[in-house]
Amino acid sequence: MKALTIKTKKFLDLLNKKLSDPNFKPTIYELVDLEEIPEPELINENWVKVKVKLGGICGTDIHILEIDQSTNQLNFVSTPAVPGHEIVGVITELGTNVKNLNIGERVLIDEVLSCEVRGIELCGACKEGNNNLCYNLDKGDISPGFIIGLCKDTGGGWGQYVVVHESQIFKIPDSISFEDALIAEPLAGSIHGVLKNLPKDDDKVIVVGCGVMGLSTILALKVFSKCKIIALDTRQSQLDIATKLGVADVFLANKSTFIRKIARKLGVRTVSPPLQDPILIGGGADIVFDCVGNTSSLTTSLRLLKPRGTLLLIGQPANLTLDWTPLFVKEINLIASNTFGSEIINGEKKRTMQIALDLIASRQVDVSDFITHKFKLEDYKEALEVASNKSKFESLKVVFFY
Repeated sequence: MKALTIKTKKFLDLLNKKLSDPNFKPTIYELVDLEEIPEPELINENWVKVKVKLGGICGTDIHILEIDQSTNQLNFVSTPAVPGHEIVGVITELGTNVKNLNIGERVLIDEVLSCEVRGIELCGACKEGNNNLCYNLDKGDISPGFIIGLCKDTGGGWGQYVVVHESQIFKIPDSISFEDALIAEPLAGSIHGVLKNLPKDDDKVIVVGCGVMGLSTILALKVFSKCKIIALDTRQSQLDIATKLGVADVFLANKSTFIRKIARKLGVRTVSPPLQDPILIGGGADIVFDCVGNTSSLTTSLRLLKPRGTLLLIGQPANLTLDWTPLFVKEINLIASNTFGSEIINGEKKRTMQIALDLIASRQVDVSDFITHKFKLEDYKEALEVASNKSKFESLKVVFFY
């Protein structure tokens, strides 16, 4: 089958080159190779083979390709691997123990490779439904890898086939398209983050960044809370979608003046430290959901929070240089959100991915504007350029199709 592949040695070689030469910047497609490789094989009788229909390009994928990702999790990666963890497709082969699935069914895949997937006794995190915090990611029936796309045995969404454990499969209702079903993955990530610190109805909430994760966070907030939402982005096209999703107050974050405008909206004053953007004093947002995770977004997020407000990280920062002074002087609470697992809603525990899929299928959320570009795998260089230059190409979610 045709697939894009990544290899640890190539990543480390590019990382060393980047560290030794501050002017070096790899092309966005330099890390990957388009190759003809064997189809992945079923690991055992509890596994399923899926022909990929759509494979999404995630912001985390882009960070890896830009060699911006930390090496902290490399113990839980095995290569050569096929990237891509946002996957919808059709079942083509079933293990002999798989009883509730059928060949030809349309499915969405949960990418986390936790204890049940690995065929081992559940760790403490997995027993509680927090498979996103599994600590056996290098054990069991498959090679190390915390998600599909970073494990050499499973394949990934940037290839024609993947194999998955039956527990990772969610059936796609006939009423929704592959395109809409694919967005259940990022939506699940946002639901997990929102439910970690669900805003009260009278809370003032700011969503920083209106890419896929930011817009998904807005959708999750509107489903589970009646809080007042303010949305920020550097691109007007993304703010237009946020407005369409029901956000009344949106701000274009391209000049420092937007901070003063938000301060006036919230009824608080600002001060302007030398050589820095303004900072809100004596009030501000109760919760900021940072859905970007870079130096600029986090700097802004810390400035907009009230004393003892909460910064919730949905975007995943890695190696950043950041002035954390506002965190301390305001005694800000910091919460991180990592993928998803299970949530408790109305006293019932339910898989986050199923919650997201149900919201899309019931039309409680509208994700029809999320996928903006589709590419064949052979056109991967253009696809990755479009995915990594969102302002230039007005891209939101970019996918490979097969």
